[in-house]
Amino acid sequence: MDIPSRTDCFSLMERVRMPVHIQFHSMLVAEIAVFLGGLLNGRSTSLDLQLLEAGGLLHDIAKPRSIATGEKHEELGAVMLRDWGYPTVAQIVREHVTMDYGRAMGPVSESVLVNYADKRVRHSEIVSIQDRFLDLIERYARSREQAAFLEKRMALYFSLEERIFEHLPISPTGDELMAIQVSLDCGKGEGGNGDNGKETDRGFACRGKIGGA
Repeated sequence: MDIPSRTDCFSLMERVRMPVHIQFHSMLVAEIAVFLGGLLNGRSTSLDLQLLEAGGLLHDIAKPRSIATGEKHEELGAVMLRDWGYPTVAQIVREHVTMDYGRAMGPVSESVLVNYADKRVRHSEIVSIQDRFLDLIERYARSREQAAFLEKRMALYFSLEERIFEHLPISPTGDELMAIQVSLDCGKGEGGNGDNGKETDRGFACRGKIGGA
């Protein structure tokens, strides 16, 4: 199976010298994707949680280099992961930035769920789709046309979100999701989720109590 373990993912982060704030962002994206994937699997979906975790952790693997070179980090990241022997994760990385109507209205795949989870994390904070896109509009829209484009994308993600949560027992902005917390120590399997530093079978985050405590 060409899916890297959690330990492998963090080794790759260290290999590219990923800044801590991007690691933290990636951990949150992965935790949201795995959390939602687990809930969806309880409703007759069949998502690979290990693939969701790896895709979330590595979706910004090329950010350190792309910031310096101006390359598209999703394209570069996909090439890097294919070269390292992880073509399945590479596809998720390639597809994590954009979304079209066909994918949004199609099956909720690992690629779609990581893409959605990424839109729920602004830097290192879990936010709503609306807050995420309003921030993008404020920061990047330089014309009415650009703002309209981002507003159309926001509407598409609202439609996707409705499909994801349609049969789930939580809401998109419920405490169960919004209160997720992570720790870099727990992420690296240093005892946050298991005894004596042993990695557990599912999850890598130190999840806070409901309410963010």
